[in-house]
Amino acid sequence: MADDRFTVATQRREEAPALLARSFPGLELRLEKSDAPFAFRHSTATAGSLVVDELQVSGGASAHGATRFGLIAAGVLVSGRFDVEYARHRIDTSRPFLRPAEPASVRMRDVHLRMVGFEAERFRAAADRYTDGDGRRRRLLRTRPISDDAAAAWRWTADRIHDTLREGPVLNPIVRDELFDLGVRMLLACFGEPVAATAAADVRSAPTAVRRAVAYLEEHASGAITVPDVAAAARVSPRSLQALFRRHLGVTPLAHLHAIRLDAARRDLLGAAGSTPSTVHEVAARWGFGNSGRFARLYSERFGERPSETLRLS
Repeated sequence: MADDRFTVATQRREEAPALLARSFPGLELRLEKSDAPFAFRHSTATAGSLVVDELQVSGGASAHGATRFGLIAAGVLVSGRFDVEYARHRIDTSRPFLRPAEPASVRMRDVHLRMVGFEAERFRAAADRYTDGDGRRRRLLRTRPISDDAAAAWRWTADRIHDTLREGPVLNPIVRDELFDLGVRMLLACFGEPVAATAAADVRSAPTAVRRAVAYLEEHASGAITVPDVAAAARVSPRSLQALFRRHLGVTPLAHLHAIRLDAARRDLLGAAGSTPSTVHEVAARWGFGNSGRFARLYSERFGERPSETLRLS
C-alpha cells in the first residue's frame, strides 16, 4: 500500500456517500432523511502495510457491501451505535471486533469508529513467525476478543497505532516495521486461538495462482462458489487449478473451501455470546453444511471438540 494521509468532511448529506465511496468503493452508504444538523468526517493514514481509518457520521445511516479487499482489520467503537451483520450473523461491536472479509450490512447512529487494518498477506507471513510456548501458532477464528483484558489491551494498541500515524508520515522503516509487528502480535494475542500447524506456510510459498485462488475463497466463502469461478479469479484453467492445489496444498480447491468455512463456523460459535443467538444447526447451514451430523464430524476432526461444546464455551 502506498503511504497516504487524507481527511474528507462535509455537512451536506448528499455529499457523504460519494466521499465514503472514494475510500471504500464497494460500500454503499445510505443516510436517513432528517432536518437535524449533519456532519460526516472520514480520515485515513497509511504507512506501508498498515492503515488506520476514523469515521464519524451524525444521525442514522446504513451501508452494505465489502470494504477494502486484502485487509485484516479490527474496529473499536468510540461512541454511538454500529451494528454489523454478515451471512445472517451479527457481530458484537460493544467491544473491539474483527471486521468480516465477507460483504456485510451495517446500521449506525451517531457513530464514531476507528479501524486498524493490516495487509493480509504480510500479516499472515508475520503471524507464522509467532508460536505459543508449546509451539502452536495462533489464528484469527473469532470476531471478538478472547477476554475483557484482551479487549482493553487491543483498545490501548489501536490508540497507539492511530496516534502514531496521525502525527505525520512514518518515514523511518524501522519504526514502520516495529509498529506493524506490534499490531500483529497484539491482534493475535487479543483475538487469536492457538491451533496446530496448518498449510499457511504452504499457501505463502505457493505460486501466485494458488494465492489468488485462496484469497478468492476466503473473500467469497459465505456465497455459492464453483471451481470455474475460482479458476477465473486465479487466471488459470479449472484443470490447472486442481493440479496446483493438489501439488502445493495437498487438497482440492473445494476441500480448502470446506476448511475455510469450518473456521468461519467456529468463529461464529465462539462469538455467539455477544451476538444474534445461534444454534449449531443454524451456524452449519449458514456456512453451507446442510447435514448437521456431517458438519459435527468434520468440525470435531478439525478442532478436536464437538460444535456444541464450542457453543457452550462462548
